[in-house]
Amino acid sequence: MLYLASQSPRRRTLLRRLGRSFQVVPSTYRETIRAHEPPSVNAMRNAAGKSRAAQLPSRAQGIVIGADTFLYFHGRIIGKPRTLSAARQLMHELSGRSHWVYTGLCLRDPATGRARTSYEKTRVVFKRLTDDAITRLFRRAPPLDLAGGYALQAGRGELIARIEGSRTNVVGLPLELLQAELKLCSRMCC
Repeated sequence: MLYLASQSPRRRTLLRRLGRSFQVVPSTYRETIRAHEPPSVNAMRNAAGKSRAAQLPSRAQGIVIGADTFLYFHGRIIGKPRTLSAARQLMHELSGRSHWVYTGLCLRDPATGRARTSYEKTRVVFKRLTDDAITRLFRRAPPLDLAGGYALQAGRGELIARIEGSRTNVVGLPLELLQAELKLCSRMCC
């Protein structure tokens, strides 16, 4: 059994694509960003924290999946915007430019405590965005619950010029990496 330590509807949708049964479990972990750490380390540390703090059913057997996604732009890590005006400002900053999307992944065996951490990094190039395009995007996907304030799937072709790397990573769960890590876990029992 897989346990997804995330309340994200986007991660649930992506995980369903693997065709494996899973259960969503809450995690009490609060993400932290440490400016002195590289983005990959921040992402993996937060993913590991989420998997450790997952509220599992008693005697749970299987693998707990923790994930943490954020943007990296001009030397700063960007999570979920706090206000609509901050989200709009961020969209203007990203307009016509590229940024990186990082997702840390942690697979943990609750029975043994063993864990594997990894990360995916994807380069995203935005098209030039008008105020109207940003308004339409926010109507389709309210930005305050989204890393970087946008949802790839809500862009309808007017947001992204190019993606270099995992498309599912940009949505919040890099399925290619997850599948590879699950295979390793099944061979090594995490």
